[in-house]
Amino acid sequence: MGIKIPKIAQAARLGLAAGLGFLSCLLFVVVRFGLTGHFMQGYLIWNLFLAIIPAGIASLGNEYANRLAVIGKKPSSSIVLGIFFVWLIFYPNSPYIFTDFIHVVRRAGLGRLTASWLSEYDLLWYDIVMNSAFAFTGHYFGLVSIYTIHAVMSRQYGRLSGWLMLLPPIILSGFGIHLGRFSRFNSWDLVLHPIATSKIIMRSLKAPAALLFSMAFSLFIALSYIVFYLLKNDASAKRAE
Repeated sequence: MGIKIPKIAQAARLGLAAGLGFLSCLLFVVVRFGLTGHFMQGYLIWNLFLAIIPAGIASLGNEYANRLAVIGKKPSSSIVLGIFFVWLIFYPNSPYIFTDFIHVVRRAGLGRLTASWLSEYDLLWYDIVMNSAFAFTGHYFGLVSIYTIHAVMSRQYGRLSGWLMLLPPIILSGFGIHLGRFSRFNSWDLVLHPIATSKIIMRSLKAPAALLFSMAFSLFIALSYIVFYLLKNDASAKRAE
């Protein structure tokens, strides 16, 4: 019989994992600075921080629902939907970090190699691994956030509705990533600059290349979440045996 871990412990593990993941990725940047004496990866650190935020938002929503469940109350639909929409605005930041590979492709800001045994080709491979670590960590916490918000929505509105409510985030996130990379908009621009953002959105919707980019990312997110969901549920079922 499996041991049920308290919800507060789950939140603590999420925070610990986020901290360890962030510090591990930061180590890549520190080592690279030692090899080149050149610091140009601030964008990776900032984007990883933004990528972890959706998991925190979803965790807060889950904690809110759990606390009310303990005393036999149902969460307020307005609060649950509010948390869902805030999460939706920030979620594209998680897979967005994959687009930082463009800097590896362009090979900008290499810096001067300080080690005689290190070639630019070697540094290229290091950068590929470093960017992969950042992208994997950001995307993983994004999947954790989807799984958590999915559970909250399913408990609140039913299993079918929980799945249906994932469609807009998955479809819109691909488009949100395109806006972030090519139009340089952030999540908060929707609130701070709604008119300018709306104009860019309408213009991008007419561009076939933008739609192809968005569709590719949305498909990638959908496929990776399905795999994540199946593995997560399988592990949970084994612990319950």
